[in-house]
Amino acid sequence: MGEQAQAKWARYEELRPDQLAAGVATDPIVFWPLGLLEHHGWHLPVGLDGIKAERLCMKIASTTGGVILPTMWWGASGGHGGFLWTLYQPEQAAEAILERTIERLVTFGFRVIVLAAGHYPWQGILDRHVPRLQAQHREVLFLWGTEMNIGGEEVGLPGDHASREETSYALYLHPEFVDMGALTPGRDESAWPGGVAPPTAMDLPGLCLDPGDPCFAQYGEDARTASREGGEEAITRLSTHLAGRIDRFLGREGLAQG
Repeated sequence: MGEQAQAKWARYEELRPDQLAAGVATDPIVFWPLGLLEHHGWHLPVGLDGIKAERLCMKIASTTGGVILPTMWWGASGGHGGFLWTLYQPEQAAEAILERTIERLVTFGFRVIVLAAGHYPWQGILDRHVPRLQAQHREVLFLWGTEMNIGGEEVGLPGDHASREETSYALYLHPEFVDMGALTPGRDESAWPGGVAPPTAMDLPGLCLDPGDPCFAQYGEDARTASREGGEEAITRLSTHLAGRIDRFLGREGLAQG
């Protein structure tokens, strides 16, 4: 499909109308990465959530085909709202965009809609809205949630914030944006807006609030224990499972294992 034919998938925004129509006729699958711009420690990019979600979508789509929408960066909620470089939006705004976009995608003829959330608070928003949309459009397969939830009980991956698990996923999915050498001590309170730690950060017991600590902003096991191999095993297991579900739903059982 389009210039991405070798990879089996294409970016929605790069396609002409005739290409989109042809794609829906053969591979009626759309992926939407749901991310956020948020401090993810000294070693990870602030766009980790969106990049992680997009790369997961790319991995699944390399098997199933389909199109990938531009990443949704404007999410809401979380325990890092007071950190520098974090941009949270009103939850109502994120919900309105989500509902409107899904309804249009159904109208366009997509039969599989994958809502891959990289930011964990997206899960609550999705759980409040998608089941109702699924009930209204039973002809469509909806797969939604974070890596912890989208595979169901069968393939639920562990999650954290900028710690061992997310760092392992990042080392596999987008190593070019990871700098493990940045996990060094010695930074000061200039990491905080105005030099004052926000009280809201204390909503997550165990969240590292000391900028001088290599684990600053991490919530979970020390990121220095992460491994690319662990990330590859987990993400491959999840993506294979989801590709299998998609192909079975579309009657293409022999094309993927899941």
